[in-house]
Amino acid sequence: MTSLGNQIATRRSNNLNAIRLMLALLVIMSHSFPLSLGAGGEAKGEPFSKWTHQESSGTVAVNLFFFISGMLITASWLRSKSMSDFLMKRFLRIYPGFIVAVGFCGVVIWTLCPAFRAGVGHGISWSILLLKDWLFLTYNSLSWKGIFWSNPFPNVANGSLWTIPIEFRCYLLVAVVGLFCLYKHRLLILLATCACLLVYAKNLLQGADVAHLDCRFLTYFLMGMSCWLWRDKLPFSKWLALGCFAGLLVTSQFWPWLTVVFPVMGAYCVLWFGYGPKLAFLNWTEKTDLSY
Repeated sequence: MTSLGNQIATRRSNNLNAIRLMLALLVIMSHSFPLSLGAGGEAKGEPFSKWTHQESSGTVAVNLFFFISGMLITASWLRSKSMSDFLMKRFLRIYPGFIVAVGFCGVVIWTLCPAFRAGVGHGISWSILLLKDWLFLTYNSLSWKGIFWSNPFPNVANGSLWTIPIEFRCYLLVAVVGLFCLYKHRLLILLATCACLLVYAKNLLQGADVAHLDCRFLTYFLMGMSCWLWRDKLPFSKWLALGCFAGLLVTSQFWPWLTVVFPVMGAYCVLWFGYGPKLAFLNWTEKTDLSY
């Protein structure tokens, strides 16, 4: 049985961009339910949530985004020439797209929302808030009374941005781990991942809502870090992937076990699909990361 590291080394390409595009589309689809039905709309109509009664497809997609990010950002650190080189890459990854997205949303709400314009008056304080959002990766300027006030999900222009500052903090975590040379002690990172998994599982089994669980993103991100650091030891097998997929199908009907096992089984399925089958019809996704 080959290892994940050997599989990656023998592949000139992978399907990770295609996976991330699919995950982004799942987020859009999942968000369409609360946008159409109001708060709690995912539980009312979203297919995956109704089927499992555990997670929505949007929640699953965001979790896997953090897993993939944990792998790729760790790899980026190990390839970077210096701390400044790494941080510049991360800055360019997040800030330009974020600034454009928030600025575009600002133009849209200023143009289309008269109740919002009436509420902000001259707009100077709102403009300052917009600048702060650009600087600190927040979106307070897009969460204002009067923004699409008659919609089922009112007063928000772009609710998808809330994970961006969390992701950037994960980037900084990678830098801090590297600063203390802990990548040379990958067993410590694996132990930290296992500890976080146990805390995550304990909270879920005690009835915590996965969508509001503080350690959720850290769990998936650390899982990605560990998979990359231990790729030379991690077996790569379609039978393991099939076993994990079967495990997900079984646990999907037993609350909250799908959510408990997904950081391991779901992550392995992503690894196999990402680095396993060579799908020529997905080659176009390698040119750019359309999920962003």
